Amino acid sequence: MARPIKQIERHIPTEAELQAQSLGLLIKALTDNTESILKMLEIVKELDRAGVLDIADAALKNRIPISAIGIDMIEGMNLPPLIKNAFTLIQVLGKLDPKELEKLIKALGAGLDHLGDLHSDSSQKLYENDKPSKVGKKNSHADDHPPGMIGLLGMMRDPDVRSSLSVGLQFLKAMGGELSKKEPPQSSE
Repeated sequence: MARPIKQIERHIPTEAELQAQSLGLLIKALTDNTESILKMLEIVKELDRAGVLDIADAALKNRIPISAIGIDMIEGMNLPPLIKNAFTLIQVLGKLDPKELEKLIKALGAGLDHLGDLHSDSSQKLYENDKPSKVGKKNSHADDHPPGMIGLLGMMRDPDVRSSLSVGLQFLKAMGGELSKKEPPQSSE
């Protein structure tokens, strides 16, 4: 029968054995990844030639004054509200239907193109009130002044004008409804 184990001997590696084991692992990793390591060394060599490593070294050594300057710049440019507004805008854009937004942007682009065409082509009138007056003369100030109330009412016959006005008024109604909502009181902590 076997003898009972009364004492367990643990082998605690010495510092030299630990270093030899670590060195063996390091050599194995170097031999397994020789091509990658050589590429990395070439990149580091090019960064050193370009002076990037000197800049990084100086920035790390002076990190406290550089971070203070950065914080001062952020506070001076009032970036926190800008960042918050950017996130709010992204949230609003995320809630919009992409097809409706595309349709609206195309309509806006067409309207701006039409205005650009009117300004570049002097034969077209910006305002449609160049009809003969009661005395038989054309209004000479047609390009200088917007139409009057009667001219505006005449423009309302155009279905495209009515469609744009309807969209604009619905937009203003929704915006006014949102503006008239009461904000809940904010608790001060």
